[in-house]
Amino acid sequence: MANLFWKTKQETKSLLSTPFKTEEEFEKIIYSTPEILEDIFLIKRQVRGGNKTGVPDIVGVDNDGNVCIIEMKNITVNASIIPQVLQYAFWAETNPDSIKSLWLECENKPDELSISWDDFQVRIIIIEPNILKSTLDIVDKINYQVDLIEVNRWVEGDN
Repeated sequence: MANLFWKTKQETKSLLSTPFKTEEEFEKIIYSTPEILEDIFLIKRQVRGGNKTGVPDIVGVDNDGNVCIIEMKNITVNASIIPQVLQYAFWAETNPDSIKSLWLECENKPDELSISWDDFQVRIIIIEPNILKSTLDIVDKINYQVDLIEVNRWVEGDN
């Protein structure tokens, strides 16, 4: 187990690694904390419907106008997640009207974002507490842009 220390001018505190209780809690924290994915405007969680199997955890748009498919797991992840995220990416790529509809329904859209609905790229983002190297080996073979992000929670008292 890793140790994390938070040093201020007054003191140094030892933080306690505290896993998320559920994947839903993990997802809600990421969705409600836009600083974590600062270059992405998060459109919607748990996107249901459409012509796809499964439910993408979060759909967003980055500063370059790429549609972002964000998949989260609250477990250690290996390469077996790749087929799942590829299905979501393919759905987004072949159903631009579905993504555009999500965008139009969204409140508080940033004015500076410009999306070419006829010619956007799909970016896959996988967020997990621990990602095995085998995942990276497969990701290197994919034609989509893929970001692998490890997120862990550290607690000190009520913070």
